[in-house]
Amino acid sequence: MRKRVIAVSVLLAAAAVFFLPFRQVLAFEKDGRVAAYIPISQGDTFAIRYTHSIHRSDVEETYKVLADGTIEQIALTYEDTAVGMPANAAPGETFTLRNGKYYITGMERKFPSILLSIGRVVANHRVVYEGKMVTLNTVIPPGSIVRIKVTRLSLVQCWKGVNLFD
Repeated sequence: MRKRVIAVSVLLAAAAVFFLPFRQVLAFEKDGRVAAYIPISQGDTFAIRYTHSIHRSDVEETYKVLADGTIEQIALTYEDTAVGMPANAAPGETFTLRNGKYYITGMERKFPSILLSIGRVVANHRVVYEGKMVTLNTVIPPGSIVRIKVTRLSLVQCWKGVNLFD
């Protein structure tokens, strides 16, 4: 009887290790499934960089992970104030021009998740984290819509997804 209790306990512990969500990640979900992820912690920042479809210059949106799993946009960097780009900052934000680039800082725009359509032609969406950059269309098909959110994954879910910076 004691051996059975020990065996069941070991099996339950193993199941917990494999199936209980424990690892906080920034998940890129396609069709409700994790297609890619980045292990991330509270306070970490990441950026989405893309080429603007009209003026063909890079735009970078910088985000921070908050304690409750919310994603907060904290900055925006771009080269042209043409169509689709702000010409100034909102109240409480700072708008500056340095070395030919426009910066909006002091942003506090919070999102539970971000929907992103991976560009087919021009956009070339990239994610930047800890000084490294990965082009999203190398792991997510162009034209896909992904939901970016902070969540927890189990070991099994981590194995099924693609760690972008591993």
